[in-house]
Amino acid sequence: MRSIVLKQIAIIAPFAIILWLSFNLEAVLGSPRRRGFDCKDASIRQPYLADTINTRTLYLLGLYLPLISIILNELLFSRIRYQQRSAPGLKGYLVDLYLAAMPFFCGFASERFIKNLLKLTVGRLRPHSYTLCQPISLEGLTCNELPENSPFMLEYTCTGTMHLSSSIYKSFPSGHSSLSCYGLIYLALYLRGCSHHIKRNPGFMATIYRPSVILVELLCLCVAAMVAISRVFDFKHFWSDILAGALLGSIVALAFFRYSEENSKEVKRILENNFEENAEKSIRETLKDPEAGIASFMQNNKQQQPECCITMHGVEEFSL
Repeated sequence: MRSIVLKQIAIIAPFAIILWLSFNLEAVLGSPRRRGFDCKDASIRQPYLADTINTRTLYLLGLYLPLISIILNELLFSRIRYQQRSAPGLKGYLVDLYLAAMPFFCGFASERFIKNLLKLTVGRLRPHSYTLCQPISLEGLTCNELPENSPFMLEYTCTGTMHLSSSIYKSFPSGHSSLSCYGLIYLALYLRGCSHHIKRNPGFMATIYRPSVILVELLCLCVAAMVAISRVFDFKHFWSDILAGALLGSIVALAFFRYSEENSKEVKRILENNFEENAEKSIRETLKDPEAGIASFMQNNKQQQPECCITMHGVEEFSL
């Protein structure tokens, strides 16, 4: 058990650092790359509009909703095991919940770090950047005053009253499409894995659960697509920014969901081996002292049962 705990801590610690860096990346690396632009480029002269999906709603859809769904779903599976007289108890539920939520948080940290790193290094102007910036060259010339044969403005100063600091240089990739695709696609994959497990538990719950999962999966994909598309109509991103963000979020979601399955199977295997070792030890003790050996076996059985009923993502449960 100690080896399992140490390994899980070794996994979480680097991602905790990555998550902290993702929120402080600009303070560590500095401002995003400042790109020049062509004054004749109409694509960066779009109007500034309010967000259809604001940041609070984005985190509700991409982070809090999947996390709450995982918590409730694991509680539901714990209830099913209770009805089957194989309940792992509170400790087993917390183990299952950890195995489901830990990869999700690690994926969120990775998605946010990669996304913000790309925003800083690419420094692409947003579609409304000219409207907010109202740039003038170092010589004090506006775009209308520059010569026709040299309309490119490389060094400039923003004079617009609506200038939002470095935000205009963070168009690529789209953070809204990246986070929404990550959280909602991860949730769809997680529920799909649970539906494969619950089909081995025939009954009223399985009859309702599996069709409901299909509807929730479709809803997740539709909501993620709506969030991404809204950024184009709000003139916050270009289509290429949206596609790059959606691809980033989807790849990270798939990668960390696959990791969650592998991690759950490995934890189950280690716990199973620990139980077999304890059982062999108890048999040896029973041969020497029957009463003490039986008491030792019962004690080990009582300690291991809450931890061995792991049912995450299609990993079959086993009871002692």
